Order: sequence, then C-alpha cells, then structure tokens
Amino acid sequence: MDRDDSDRGSKGPLYVVYSDERREDRYGFSCGNCGALVVSMDSMGRMECEECGNVRKATRWDATYM
Repeated sequence: MDRDDSDRGSKGPLYVVYSDERREDRYGFSCGNCGALVVSMDSMGRMECEECGNVRKATRWDATYM
C-alpha cells in the first residue's frame, strides 16, 4: 500500500495497493476509512467500498447518458 498515492473518497482516502514490491503492478485500493480492499471499479472510474460505503466519484462521464 502506498500512503502517498491516494484518491479522495466520501468517508476517507482510498490508497493505491500494488501486487509487487517495486510498485509497478497496481492491484486495487485500500479503504482509508475501514481498511478493506477495494478491487472493482466501473467503466467510469467509480469505486465503492463494500464494507463501509466509502465512494470515489466517477472520473469520466458518458455524455450519451444526458
């Protein structure tokens, strides 16, 4: 886990987790609110911790939705 590399969540930061020590292969995110591992993200970049509901808003928007 890299505490210097995080994204903003609704209840706390989401820290990047790597699967290797050299930090070359991103695995997912660790919830800064409850410590759970978040490994799923939708096509718009939205993530939600299944344990506590900490949410990162979408980073991309689909213009066809509007």
